[in-house]
Order: sequence, then C-alpha cells, then structure tokens
Amino acid sequence: MEATRVQPSARQVDRRGFLKAAGGTAVGVGAIGATAGTASAQEGSDAAGGWFGGVSNYESVVDKTGQSQIEISVGAKGNGGNFAFSPPAIRVDAGTTVTWKWTGEGGGHNVVAENGAFESDIASEAGHTFEHTFETEGAVKYACLPHKSMGMRGAVLVGADATIDTGSKQASGESSTPYGGWLDDTENFENVVDLSDRDRVEIQVGAAGNGGNFAFSPPAIHINPKTTVVWRRIEDNTALSVVAEDESFWTDFDEETGEAFEWTFTGNRVVKYSCPAYEELGMKGLIVVGNPDLPTIGEVVSTPWGGALAGSGLMAVLSPVAFGVFLAIHGTGDADSTETSDRQG
Repeated sequence: MEATRVQPSARQVDRRGFLKAAGGTAVGVGAIGATAGTASAQEGSDAAGGWFGGVSNYESVVDKTGQSQIEISVGAKGNGGNFAFSPPAIRVDAGTTVTWKWTGEGGGHNVVAENGAFESDIASEAGHTFEHTFETEGAVKYACLPHKSMGMRGAVLVGADATIDTGSKQASGESSTPYGGWLDDTENFENVVDLSDRDRVEIQVGAAGNGGNFAFSPPAIHINPKTTVVWRRIEDNTALSVVAEDESFWTDFDEETGEAFEWTFTGNRVVKYSCPAYEELGMKGLIVVGNPDLPTIGEVVSTPWGGALAGSGLMAVLSPVAFGVFLAIHGTGDADSTETSDRQG
C-alpha cells in the first residue's frame, strides 16, 4: 500500500535551526544524560499503585505453603516481552527454599532483594538457577535490576500474617505496555525485542502498521550501551522522519528508499521516539538501553554535531547559558553534514 504523503507537522519545521540554539541544545542533551535514570526509576515504582503496579502478569498471591521447595521462572512472558517472574508473588512457610530458574529468554536477568537479603549474578542462559532459604517471617520484595522499570518485580510472603501493598496494573490505571503507555496506540507493538547481544541493529521505517505503512519495525527493542541503531526507510514517503521525544536526535528522510540514519547509544536510559507526521496514528518507537534503573555516570553522549560530551559530568556543571558558551567556542558545525546518517540509494 502506498503511503499518503502529508506535510510535516509543526514539530518538524526548522528542527535543525531550533536545536542549534544553545539553550534548546542544553535541555535536549541534558535530559538524556542527567534525568534518564530518575525518570525511569519513577515509572513502575511503589507510587504507581503498589509494588505490583504495572506488573502485567500479577493477578494474586499464589499460596505455596506446605511445600519446602518452590521454583520461580525468571524471564517468563510478561511486561511487554520475557520480562517477568512466574509466579510473581507467592506465600510460603518459614524455612522454605525458593529456586529461581532462568528460561533463557529476555536477555540478562538477576534476582535482587530490596532489603539486601540476597542478590544473584546477571545471567541469560537457560537453566541457570539461584536459590535462597527464607527463615524469617515477613514480606520480601525483589526485582530484576535490568528490567525493574519494565515491571519485572516479585515478592515472597513468608508466614500467614505477611502482607504487602501489592496493587495491580489496574489499580492505578497502568498501561499494559511499558514505560507510561508510550506504545498503547502502536498497532504493531507486541513485545520488547531483546537485541542486547548485538553491536548494531536495524529498524525499518515505513513498515506496515497503524493503518498503512506508518510503523517502525520492530517498534520496541532492548539493547546494550554502545550499540548502534540504524533506521532504514523502506517506504517512499517524504514525510517520514525519526525524532527523539527529547529531541536529542532527529532526521528527516528526503531521498530514495533505502536511506538510513544511525545513532550510537551510551549510558542507561529509556529512549522514546516517533515520526511526528504520523505520531497520532501510532508511529512511535521505544529503545531500552542497558539498565534504566542505574544512573549514567562518566558515559560519553553522542551529539548531533558529530562530537561527544561527558554526559552526566558536563551536564551537571554547565547551565544552559554556560553550555551555550561551550558550543559557541567549539562550534556546532553544519547539521546537514554532521548527522550520523548513512544514506544509500
């Protein structure tokens, strides 16, 4: 189906000129380096309807009392991919040993108690196990740190009187898609595709979806820091573009099918992006980089000018005005010539 050509939205107009302004640049890059960890940690926290607010596979506390050995799957289906414990909440007797067993799906996972009682290594191979014996009555919350923000959380209630503010995904109006429901109206979203074992990945721009050729494919991915993402246009439509929600990167495709734009991601963060012309139709994407619950410290952040800045360190000490002076001294370069774009006819 040939996509309908439309005029770019107001958000696309003169984007390069806007981002060359020092104040706007400081805000855009600062948001990705200095606030990503905080924003991600807030999503899926206790404040979002209890410990299980937003945990898609949580229904109730499963009674496992009377059993001395219990097994929980790590990397089970849930939370937009294989990012769940199953069952996520159990009740056991004191003295019960719980064994977590990895499914091998969803990338690297670990099991870490909120109170520090236990912590496993991060592992990804199927069949890997970790166990802990619960001797004391009470509620123990735990999570997979790399995917905690996505809802990969669990709890063991030891004894009949142990309680926890479980909440539910419905309790706070939580979306069933990750990170604030960004992909709620994205027709072709099914799960977050784990591509953390690759140094370079490709996303199609103008794939089938959202009522036409108005989709990114895959729309949601999980990658490791320092991975390069390549967006490649497969539909001949001059209104197609890739724009980060915080405007830290962008491109407007204006040549032939096969044209590409690439960006290398550093640090730990969640990146939301869209094609503004078709955002209302659901043409949006999501990139989970590393472990969003950990802050980015001392990482190098790629910039639209082809250079690099010390992300958290520089942004922490430079105000927008000072950062503008930095750009004036070092130069912003020409946006058209410094995009990390690899255009192919």
